[in-house]
Amino acid sequence: MAKKENDKSSYQPHDLVYFKTEEDNESKVIESYTFEKVDQEDKIKLANNFQPFGGNFQYSILIDNQSLAPITELKIKVKIPQFLTLSRCYPPTISIPPLIPNEDSNQLTLEFDELNEKSNKQIHIHFMPNALDRRGEIRTIVTYVNNKDTIRVLDSRPSEIIIDNITIEPKVVPSSYIRQFSQTPGIKKAIKSIGIAFNQQNDVDVYFDLLEQIFLFNNFQLVAKDIEKKILWYFGTEAITKDDILAIGQIVSNKIEIIASSLNHHFLVSFLTLFSNDFKEALLLNGIVQSKEQVYDLNCKYCGAILPYFPNQGDSIKCIMCNGEQIVW
Repeated sequence: MAKKENDKSSYQPHDLVYFKTEEDNESKVIESYTFEKVDQEDKIKLANNFQPFGGNFQYSILIDNQSLAPITELKIKVKIPQFLTLSRCYPPTISIPPLIPNEDSNQLTLEFDELNEKSNKQIHIHFMPNALDRRGEIRTIVTYVNNKDTIRVLDSRPSEIIIDNITIEPKVVPSSYIRQFSQTPGIKKAIKSIGIAFNQQNDVDVYFDLLEQIFLFNNFQLVAKDIEKKILWYFGTEAITKDDILAIGQIVSNKIEIIASSLNHHFLVSFLTLFSNDFKEALLLNGIVQSKEQVYDLNCKYCGAILPYFPNQGDSIKCIMCNGEQIVW
């Protein structure tokens, strides 16, 4: 009996017990899962928002893929009124193609290869108004290919854009009111900083006189003036909305700056557009520049912050906010 037991193999099939490991279970699930079986209907969302941002406007676009499969061949087409000038996109890694002109608008098209499952893509497009008393619409159309190789279209609701004309009435306030007004709860502040391309020595006194002339021409009330530091403080009220505004003009670090504060952010954008246009016209009339292309906006092309100074032609400058290096002119 002992010999028979030794002859019997200890590894007969009926002795084997097979246990599934976690790796086996995951492998089986992956094999049975395919992107083509995922339902993407009504799970690709588009949202947009238009609002003031600093001295300009920001148009935000959000594409949200809430499905469990990617979408491909993503195209974002933005219809832009001609009274808005495109200044930059964020993230700054986005390459901005040339605008395609239409009758009353321009079209910007951004293209991306893929948007992964359970992810989103947000883009901020920044615009500068180039004129006042304008009305128009900005809208977005998105096309993409879903997991069934079918082209789908998302159409945003148009955002109405109104760039109001403004009329300033002088308002007398003491110089001590400047700090009080600047610290008002909810106050908004915006800055317009420009550099002037020139071939000879800059005449700071000429620019300072032009700033003063434009403030007076637009009916602002002088509050304070520092000739040595080249700073002007003015106050006014919008004739229709009755929004107060504190405006400061200064020449610093080889650049001209207009700093404005008000509770109404849209009013600030309109004012800076008005003042910038008037200042450029004054430069042309006085023969200081030959064209408006010689006047440069000193905003960082990466983050939009004001650059610390106006560099010489061909010199690079580093933004103190994002450290992005760039050549202005």
